[in-house]
Amino acid sequence: MTTQGMPPTPPRNELLDVYKTIFDTWRSQVDSSWQRSSYFATFEIAAIGGCWLLVSGERLLSIGSGIGFSIGGFLLTMIWYCSTKKTWGYVRYWWESVQKAEEGLALHPFDFAKQLESEQDRGQSVRYRNLVVWIPLLFSLVWVALFILAVARFACFVHCFVR
Repeated sequence: MTTQGMPPTPPRNELLDVYKTIFDTWRSQVDSSWQRSSYFATFEIAAIGGCWLLVSGERLLSIGSGIGFSIGGFLLTMIWYCSTKKTWGYVRYWWESVQKAEEGLALHPFDFAKQLESEQDRGQSVRYRNLVVWIPLLFSLVWVALFILAVARFACFVHCFVR
């Protein structure tokens, strides 16, 4: 029997296959998110080191290049931030799909997604989503600091040169 307007419930084996597919999709989203963040972080660390060398240089051109480089680095970090927020939405969507599939399969007490969610709600003061998004924001602060340092060095250099 089916409820009017509701499709019939598929057999349990089909639901298990759907659950596995949803879980694998969620896992691949999480893995690709961390892999992408690792690549961004590695590139940005190298770029920050290069910008630091430019800003700490003794030539006006080097310091001026550091200003431009820090602006570019900041913009790249904002792209990383937006990408991370968007990816988080995908991860969250698939995580909620895992929870719905666990409900449909009546997996209690093995409904680990629901249990993890309730544990996070009870014990964590900082949400996982915030931690993931804060990483690019910390890098953006470094770019802003490098920009301020470069502008200050540029101004001092020009001021000393004009005298």
